[in-house]
Amino acid sequence: MKRITLSFSLVLAASCGWTQSIDSTALAVLQKAYDRLEAMDYISYKLEKQDTMIREGCPITVTQSTLEGEIEKDVFWHIRFGERSAWLIRRDTLYKKSPASSSQTSYTIKWNSHELASFSIYNLVGQNRPTFTKDVAALKFCLETKNSAFFVIDIVKKPDYRTTEIQSLAYFNRYWIDKKTMLPLRRMMYSKRLENGKVAIDIYDFTAKINTGKKRSFDPETFLKGLIEMEVKKNSIETIGTDRLAPAFSATELSTGEKTILPALKGKVVLFDFWYLSCMPCRILMPKIQHLKNKFKAQGLEVIGINMVDTSATQIQDFLSARGISYRQFFKPENMTNSYKLYAFPTTIIIGRDGRIKLVEIGEAPDTEAKLEQAISAALSIPPKPLATSTNQY
Repeated sequence: MKRITLSFSLVLAASCGWTQSIDSTALAVLQKAYDRLEAMDYISYKLEKQDTMIREGCPITVTQSTLEGEIEKDVFWHIRFGERSAWLIRRDTLYKKSPASSSQTSYTIKWNSHELASFSIYNLVGQNRPTFTKDVAALKFCLETKNSAFFVIDIVKKPDYRTTEIQSLAYFNRYWIDKKTMLPLRRMMYSKRLENGKVAIDIYDFTAKINTGKKRSFDPETFLKGLIEMEVKKNSIETIGTDRLAPAFSATELSTGEKTILPALKGKVVLFDFWYLSCMPCRILMPKIQHLKNKFKAQGLEVIGINMVDTSATQIQDFLSARGISYRQFFKPENMTNSYKLYAFPTTIIIGRDGRIKLVEIGEAPDTEAKLEQAISAALSIPPKPLATSTNQY
């Protein structure tokens, strides 16, 4: 449904009287709405977005889109565009399925944050807590709200740029805040300028329905299930075999910055966790590996994490510290991709006291931890055997 008309758009700025004035009560309402939304750990919403472009001498262009989203703060953001596609954002990685029901998943760490921001529920009141700044010409209640279910508030900005080609004429935001819930349910952004002497108007209109009572219904692990397995199968990737001696390797220890040659773990049962920061399945698996380390530490299990991609020790350490991951970590490994045939992540390898590989597990699935635990228990129950002396072996 088209919610605005051309005539309304053109006179909208003048209808509220753009004089410098600040209504502290209106500002407090906006801040309360922002705080209400920000305090919600889980949000399920349906967002309608209408983008209207008006260019002097050209037909009016109106683009509409509808999406459903779920946000669990600091955990994930799931967006579904009907049956066309579904997106999952975890930390610095964006995963996509096209169509939404597809089992084929692509992922990238280089995505357009500006583009994604337009689909966020936080657009209804802004990405930052509303405050009065120098560029604000007026902040006030715009419409009669005494008998309305909403507070309707305008923030009018001063024209902020003027170049040879472009001159800013008007810019403001209008907000609709539900009086009962204090949740923002609509926001309209209006911008008017001259581009090479011709009028250009952009109007973005966001309207949302927020389900405050809905519990989490989305599982990131289910969304990603089979991703790694499909890639391995599709590319016929050969993994390192079991019952062979683990190759020796060198890498830099994260805690000391020293380059270390490992076969220093002879006679121990070892779990290798090959991972990198933007690998979503790696992030899911790491707490489970930490649990195994704690469980079998007294029996002599050695857990080694090896970051295969990232080169910033500070970034890696900050990530591990924030998540309570304490097992020994290495990065900048040499030749491990080839010697251990590492083509998909996470890859988890169990090595017995005899230095031989007992299990190679690729990816993360609901039964991964159980498989690792079973292999660790079996390896710990076997006494060590003499190791070969080759320098190319673990």
